[in-house]
Amino acid sequence: MSDSSLYVKIDDKICQGTGYCVRLAPHVFDVQGGLGMVIDRHPRGEQEALLEEVATLCPTRAITY
Repeated sequence: MSDSSLYVKIDDKICQGTGYCVRLAPHVFDVQGGLGMVIDRHPRGEQEALLEEVATLCPTRAITY
């Protein structure tokens, strides 16, 4: 997958702000006001495996990339 094809999103309608994403990838995610937010929407392509882990561990499956 090329670098430009990674685009990270959080569905704020189902995010519960647990912070798992921040603990695993603080350079990509943050939690503010009780909701997760993406601080780097286009991380490098070599981080795809990390994003897959983060998306899998999200209890509400709010993270997509």
